[in-house]
Amino acid sequence: MTRRGPAAWGHVRTPPAPILVLHGEPHDLGRQHGAALRGQIHANVAALLGGYLTGDRGPPRELIQAWQRRLRTFCLDHWPWLAGEIAGIAEGAGLDPDLAELLSFRAWQYEAYHAGACSSFAVPGPDRRILTGGTLDDPRFLYAIAQVQPRQGLRYLSFPLAGTAWANRGLNEAGLALGISSLLCPGVKFELGRLVPVDLVFRDMLQFCETVADVEARCRKYDFFCNLVAVDRHGGVFASSNYCGAYTSYPATGPVALTNHPLEPAATALRERGYTGVEPGAYSPERLAQLSAWLAAHAGRATVSEARMLLGSGRRFGCVTNPNTAFATIAVPQADPHTLWIAQQPVTTDAFYAFDVRTGSRRD
Repeated sequence: MTRRGPAAWGHVRTPPAPILVLHGEPHDLGRQHGAALRGQIHANVAALLGGYLTGDRGPPRELIQAWQRRLRTFCLDHWPWLAGEIAGIAEGAGLDPDLAELLSFRAWQYEAYHAGACSSFAVPGPDRRILTGGTLDDPRFLYAIAQVQPRQGLRYLSFPLAGTAWANRGLNEAGLALGISSLLCPGVKFELGRLVPVDLVFRDMLQFCETVADVEARCRKYDFFCNLVAVDRHGGVFASSNYCGAYTSYPATGPVALTNHPLEPAATALRERGYTGVEPGAYSPERLAQLSAWLAAHAGRATVSEARMLLGSGRRFGCVTNPNTAFATIAVPQADPHTLWIAQQPVTTDAFYAFDVRTGSRRD
């Protein structure tokens, strides 16, 4: 019998990301989500909430419960549809409703509010049309890829953690593209009495915002931590560091890139809150330097093909795409407001597929 090893397989392309299509009223969205991802959701509960369930780690249970009550009141005041969706997730997944809430409210990061190390950028391409893209760097097994068709608001495509009502980087049918990068701030004391889960703010942005002006209004309204880059179909660009109660916006008249540390003057503002410097081991300055060099070389001529080369050529620590990269995305909202290019891990140059954010179907 002849054995066929890797050399005999030829080139194997990373398959397209599986798209979970959700539609209907909030409870319907949640129930479909929960039923489709039941096993993954229970695995996420074990991985992320297990220490709180057993009491082996985390703050005392009564503190978490008080924090959960505050967030329930705040979130349901601002986003009342969340109640039905979280209840639907619990029903569909066969999960205790309190656990479904704790997932969407990020209980495992009660005292350390940040996530993976992601990169985001925007750059003018031919005819000054803005190309935007970046990476989601976090364990791939935690996430789903959802195309959401809500009864109220805009259709969009994003990457929720399975079992949550989240969104993060993505694109909606209005042609608004969002890029998120965790803002890692060693030494900063988190104001737990006012902090809002950033993933729920991004869900609000993708479902209800159409322009970068709408996004900036959310930055003024909600207290959350992250770096973000937003691009709309009109060529608007907004980039900011948001740090629970304040934000710094950066000039967006040319190329812009953000990784996981604050730039000036945000860094100075955060030092007043105890910020001690760049997070060790996150490779944030290295990734920013790589992006900045690429943006400088490609400003005015950046294309999807060239962005695929950038995002598909790394895969080592210190690169924009690295072993922690779960997904990479590219969009050009002015030229094509409804197409999001997505590559899932392992991200290579030819791992990108085009998806219609209105339907979740392949476009390539």
